[in-house]
Amino acid sequence: METIRTASAYAIGNKDEFLEKVRAASQIRQKDAAKEAKRKLNRERKRRSELDGIIKKIYESFAIGRISAERFDSLLADYEAEQKALSASIAEGETQLDSFEEDSARAEQFLELAKKYTDFSELTTPMINEFIEKIVIHAPEKVDGDRVQEVDIYLSFIGNFTFPTPEPTPEELKRQAQLKHHRIKSRERYQQIKAGKHAVGQPFTLTCQCCGHPFESKRSNSLFCGVNCRAKYYRQQAAEERRRECVCANCGKVFSTTRNNVKYCCDACRRAAKSASSSVKKMDKPDYPVGGMEDQTMQESSAAFSG
Repeated sequence: METIRTASAYAIGNKDEFLEKVRAASQIRQKDAAKEAKRKLNRERKRRSELDGIIKKIYESFAIGRISAERFDSLLADYEAEQKALSASIAEGETQLDSFEEDSARAEQFLELAKKYTDFSELTTPMINEFIEKIVIHAPEKVDGDRVQEVDIYLSFIGNFTFPTPEPTPEELKRQAQLKHHRIKSRERYQQIKAGKHAVGQPFTLTCQCCGHPFESKRSNSLFCGVNCRAKYYRQQAAEERRRECVCANCGKVFSTTRNNVKYCCDACRRAAKSASSSVKKMDKPDYPVGGMEDQTMQESSAAFSG
């Protein structure tokens, strides 16, 4: 399903690049095959011409009485059967050589097939029949201790085509490293059970992924010693995903944080910024005498009246 979806999306979204890659890959695959087909075709044509001469000679030998009628019939039947098989093989070889020039047509056919389907969320039987030419499953082998089995999926019209894959993100690389670590640990525990070093049913001694303390579990793939460590671990993972770089509003230093409303790199910068803000507010406040502006106005009015 993933192969069909990737191939169709790439072919439709990158039509020119797709056509170029199909032509290039087809030429590479067909170069040696075309040479071998031409050599085989030339040999068969030469042999067919030789058979025409041989049949002519046995006719002459039979006509002058050098071979008997039974011998003539036997030889003629054998040569004619060989000549008929060569003619069929030559016709097939010529057809194969002609098909080597149909790369662009085959790529266009796959494009039309990809455009025919608008929903690739579900794998259906007609989709398999139309998209898949064949599937080749190779023998399993060991790679870095892991059992690896290669599967080649040949698509209709374009064969086993290799599509460009994007570079894995840091999160994907981290996830792959974690899965590899778990596989290694599981394999080690399986070897212990197989060698008799660990009895079946006996709890496993594991290390908590959060607090790092050892704990026992009946499952060999347990990661945490309890629900609190599990919740704390995933909270920390979510916080790390939110981590961003910020610039301190006080000293201008670049720092890293997982919170959204952080402005300062430390408490000292926060207090310094608060203190500076308070000083600015005091400087902006007008310097009125005690009692306020209204008391001062009333005092001046009274003095004027007394005078």
